[in-house]
Order: sequence, then structure tokens, then C-alpha cells
Amino acid sequence: MGKEIGGQCGTRLGRVTNTYLTTGTGTSQPQGIVTGASLGITCASATAIAFDEVISLEHAVPVAYRANMGYMCLDSTILALRKIKDSYGRYLWQQFANSGTPDLLNNRPLYRNQDMAAIATGNKTLLAGDFSKFKVRMVGEVRARRLSERYADTDQEAFISFIRLDSKVLDAGTHPIVYMQQA
Repeated sequence: MGKEIGGQCGTRLGRVTNTYLTTGTGTSQPQGIVTGASLGITCASATAIAFDEVISLEHAVPVAYRANMGYMCLDSTILALRKIKDSYGRYLWQQFANSGTPDLLNNRPLYRNQDMAAIATGNKTLLAGDFSKFKVRMVGEVRARRLSERYADTDQEAFISFIRLDSKVLDAGTHPIVYMQQA
């Protein structure tokens, strides 16, 4: 039973941590990577991404950061990118699903993050840049508590876990991580 509870608490902490590290406000929350990123480009459409815009986003990342550059977006954004075709009906992006290697977009790593925004009006849908410039600091260890007296009158027990962390994009005005925003 202890293993199951530990697994459930770990899963929950992982999910909430990812949410804060992605979209946290930086005020009484960690600064999320999207919050700390700078505007790279604004798409022409509120509901679609053109492959030319992906290329423009890559070039919005300063040259000094392109050697370690990657992309990050929601899985549904990856689906939209995969469906882009040229004028002959050929897909522009061929993923490496059968090769045993991670997905690459423009020969750069592509990371799925289910806490990124979907393609919709005004949303920040795609990140590009040197993700090593996003720093996370975890203070101490994960702490867990068993609450047996709090729910004793209903013959129940509860478990709660705590984690302390902070994060920030290290940007000295050089914009190592940029985002694409829908119109």
C-alpha cells in the first residue's frame, strides 16, 4: 500500500510541478518557461501555423543560442505541424517514429509538454531556444505527511506531499528562449 500511495503522490507532484514550471506566473509561483520566454514571432492566423513561421521562429533565437536549440509544444500542435503539406501534397515534416530516435523539428529536438497552450487566438503555442537557460532549483527533499487524526471521525486517513522549488529563464536581455504567439 505504501508503494501505491508513494506512486500516486509522485505522479501528482510531477504533474503540478510541470504545470508551474511551464506556465507559472513568477509571483508566489515559479516563473514558468513560457512566462519567462520572449516574443519571437506572431502568427498570421489565430488557428493555424505555417511552416515558414516555424522557420522564422527559429531565426528569432539569437545565433549564439541556436547550437543547443530545441522546440517545445503541446501534442496537438505537433499534430498540426505534421499535417502541413507542400504544393504537391507531400508532408513537410517527416518524424522519426520508426528509427528509434527522438522527434526532430528542423533537425532540432522537439519536446512534448501537455501544459503548453493549444493553437487558438492569442495563445503562446511553440517555444524555441536553448532550454539549458531555464533553471530549476529544488529546495530540500519531497516531504510527505500522513493525516490520521484529521479524518478519524470517518475512519479515514489522508496523505499529503510537499515540494519547494523555483525556476527562471536566465535572460540578460539576450532572449535565449522565444515563443510563437497566435494572432
